[in-house]
Amino acid sequence: MKSYSDLQEDLEQRRKELQSKQKKQIEDRKKKAISYRDVVAGNMDKEKKKQEKIRNQEAERKQALRAREAMKQELKREIESEKN
Repeated sequence: MKSYSDLQEDLEQRRKELQSKQKKQIEDRKKKAISYRDVVAGNMDKEKKKQEKIRNQEAERKQALRAREAMKQELKREIESEKN
């Protein structure tokens, strides 16, 4: 049979082990939360870049259409001037 002081020491040891285990769990959760935030932020950055690329492509397409239309108008003017 263990003495009272031995039982107290065992209890104190178990408390310390439990506290260290809880601290470790908290740290692990913090790391997971940070990594999750990093993932979400990274995904948002990727989406922003994707949207910006789409906008740029659309702007280039519109600019090309305007240039083609201007070229058509210029050709029409040249043809009209040649007729006259």
